[in-house]
Amino acid sequence: MSHTVTITYDRALIRRALNRFMIRRLGKSFFVLVPVLSLLLIWSFFYEGWNWFSILLTIVLGAVAAFLGFVYFARLRASEGFFDKADEPTVTFTFSETGVRTDSDLGSSDLKWTVFEEILKFEEVWLLVYAKSGYMTLPVGQITSDCLQFIERQVQERKN
Repeated sequence: MSHTVTITYDRALIRRALNRFMIRRLGKSFFVLVPVLSLLLIWSFFYEGWNWFSILLTIVLGAVAAFLGFVYFARLRASEGFFDKADEPTVTFTFSETGVRTDSDLGSSDLKWTVFEEILKFEEVWLLVYAKSGYMTLPVGQITSDCLQFIERQVQERKN
């Protein structure tokens, strides 16, 4: 049994997928820790001025922000590079018992189900994750529910 789906991508979809991926990968604790550290920095600066603690905290927060900005924009540029190179922003996916085949005017690839580690599910998009940081963007609105169930079943079977 196989399912073939042709997906049309746009830049907004790619950005939303990347945003969802980054937020999920950073985790809830990151979004608690950074504001707490920022407030601690502000408190330290206003009550004690520049001292070793506020300088160290500024360096840490700045390094984290720079690193995340670099990663985000590098991934965004790589993802959007597809639009600069492809004549048509479409990819045909064939989901079969053995794996996933992708075809576009840039080429094709075949991946076995065993490379996929998880599915990150969001309301409008599923991200089929491989190698911890790579993912395929699957817009839920362009894929039948039968196909989505097939994908989920295949990933789950390979995890067990």
